[in-house]
Amino acid sequence: MLESLGQAQNETELEGWLVSASHLPGPRANLGLAERFASGLEAIQLDDEWWNRLLQWMKLNAEDAGDNEPRVFLPFCAIQALGACYAASDALRKAEIFAQIRGAMNDPRWRMREGAAMAMQRIGEKDFNTLRSYIAEHLEQANMLERRAFIAALAHPPLLTEDARIVFALDISDRIMEDIHADRASGTKEDFRVLSKGLEYAISVFAERLPQDGFALLAKFAATEDKRLHKIIKSNLGKARIAKKYPEEISRIAGMIT
Repeated sequence: MLESLGQAQNETELEGWLVSASHLPGPRANLGLAERFASGLEAIQLDDEWWNRLLQWMKLNAEDAGDNEPRVFLPFCAIQALGACYAASDALRKAEIFAQIRGAMNDPRWRMREGAAMAMQRIGEKDFNTLRSYIAEHLEQANMLERRAFIAALAHPPLLTEDARIVFALDISDRIMEDIHADRASGTKEDFRVLSKGLEYAISVFAERLPQDGFALLAKFAATEDKRLHKIIKSNLGKARIAKKYPEEISRIAGMIT
């Protein structure tokens, strides 16, 4: 794929090629192309020219390229490529990559927030300890949008290959739910909606792989009177990935919610 990009005569032509293939405007961007682009850069040496180009694309903000405008595909591709190239980068670039990811977590465009989670998944696939350390270090001070990115990044089946990883994901979920219950989470009403949407599916991903721990978490918050948490729990209980496998647990926990 990079060979095709390499045929572009200049940066403008390269950008035009990606933008024209973005499938935007539309409901779904060309995710396959973005993935191949990131994998292609991961496979080669990320020289200064490519590095600077990716950072330049990351500067395209919501005013330059709105959520459904074709040019948003450039920073969407760039953030995933930065995540893919993290493992082979030096310390300075690694720090910059996480700075770019954090910026994307807080982007007003949902596509960029998704890109941030995908970038962290790329990092975690290479070295889960790096992802775990970053989330653990930043969770306490993270805002709602950042916490949503953490949850979305962890709810990635290729990462959930060991019980210890799933326990970590459930622990992060538990701490976020506790903070919601205690009104300790910081953010706007819209930020909470975004965080809630992430929690509404992610916990079921974890519970499918570690049912006893996952259902214990859901039951813990079902026992509260917090309607915000009940909405999150009900959504997870309705996910086919666990609803079909564990009907008795689903019924038991659903019965706890009044």
